[in-house]
Amino acid sequence: MTPTPKLTPALRERICELHDAAGWGYKRIHKRYPFVSLSGIRYTIKKESERTGGVTKARSGRPKKLDEADQEKLKRAITKNPKITREEMLAEVSHKVKYETIRRLLNAKDIKK
Repeated sequence: MTPTPKLTPALRERICELHDAAGWGYKRIHKRYPFVSLSGIRYTIKKESERTGGVTKARSGRPKKLDEADQEKLKRAITKNPKITREEMLAEVSHKVKYETIRRLLNAKDIKK
């Protein structure tokens, strides 16, 4: 089964408006918007109180192993000594991560060689 696309904030707002202000039920809203599943309409109305300004809440995600302070410490060490070795970089962040993580971080910040 393929996942259904997310509803736009305007459509979510319209669905909740029809339910609250106009007093429409789930089935009547589903007849108006047949491309939105009935369970999707129920879920949208149920979760509307948790949204602020019609924007979906961000998911928490996995916490970063290197916080901003560690990243700044690493960046300062590299600018101070561009020929820093791998072991010195790992020691700079107290061996919290492996070298691959540092390499990805440096690539993301566009720091080369």
